[in-house]
Amino acid sequence: MEKKKPQITIKNIKAYIEGNSKMFLSKVGFQAEHLKEQISYRMLQCKDDCIINKKCKYCGCEVPGKLYVNKSCNNGERFPDLMSVKEWEEFKKQNNINEQELHN
Repeated sequence: MEKKKPQITIKNIKAYIEGNSKMFLSKVGFQAEHLKEQISYRMLQCKDDCIINKKCKYCGCEVPGKLYVNKSCNNGERFPDLMSVKEWEEFKKQNNINEQELHN
């Protein structure tokens, strides 16, 4: 797999700050349950490549921080943008997502 190098742009700097600050808030217990589940879902989707390489295979940004960013860098190929509670509940139903896996 070719490793992508992230471009230094305002958008990517903003995403880096967003992802890492949300990751910190999650670690200290300030994250809504529906967002925790979505981050867990993203981690499961990326467990065989991005998590292992600590870099997103789509954009090259650092993982896990990138997984906390609202906007998906893969245009929904692996996972969508972070969703509201209602949207997330519907997504889980439509995609038969096992909640037990998300909480492990």
